[in-house]
Amino acid sequence: MATENTAFASDFDGTLCWSNWETGEQHFDPANIEAIRAYQAAGGLFGICTGRPLASVLESLDGLLTLDFYIVVTGAQVLDRDLRKLWERTIARDLAEELFDRYASPKAVMVAVTEGQFVSVRHSMDSMLPVVGSLDEMDGELLDVSFECRGDENAARVICEDLNRRYGDVVTGFQNRGSVDVVPVGCSKGTGVRVVREALGVRSIAGIGDSYNDLPLLAAADVSYTFDDSPEVVQHEADVVVHTLADAVRDFSARG
Repeated sequence: MATENTAFASDFDGTLCWSNWETGEQHFDPANIEAIRAYQAAGGLFGICTGRPLASVLESLDGLLTLDFYIVVTGAQVLDRDLRKLWERTIARDLAEELFDRYASPKAVMVAVTEGQFVSVRHSMDSMLPVVGSLDEMDGELLDVSFECRGDENAARVICEDLNRRYGDVVTGFQNRGSVDVVPVGCSKGTGVRVVREALGVRSIAGIGDSYNDLPLLAAADVSYTFDDSPEVVQHEADVVVHTLADAVRDFSARG
């Protein structure tokens, strides 16, 4: 079936890439890469939709795939294949400092992102990120902050709910299992999908993700996918439940 003027937006961690945050090792399933390349060769556009910043995505891929668009930092920044910005929003530094004071701890580590930095603040989250003593050590506008709760989903849920209650007029928190991504209000993975749809002129767009923060992505897509081991609420939102990313790409290709 023809795939021209269609696009596929994929979550990164747990969907396209699997990372060991302690050792820094990363894995990409060759079957997924093959399916993506075939979809692109047939005329489809493939991109990622992730909480990670752009630099982290590019470093992880290391030329493995040529992407047609990048929805990064949970929709706070969207770029085309040539890395031209299509959309960007930032978080006020004084607000980020207030969030740090309220929610950060050794068990809820703040991670902060600017155009050129992706760091843990004060406490170490894993071996892959450098650590700064405070937000004052970071240059540039903040695109995103997150709180990594070391896999504790309940702790992440509590922070996310309280943050949205207190600060929902200026930022939005999205739970990603054991972490919370915080972006300027009006940003989400769904926002990124809508920007890509309009900017690149696609007639139909698919989305796939594995966690709670992917719900806006799934809602904004014309056809949405998740996995058979995703949380029940995520499976309920998806149009199709699959075993692998390759299965989803092939299914969407067959729909034309």
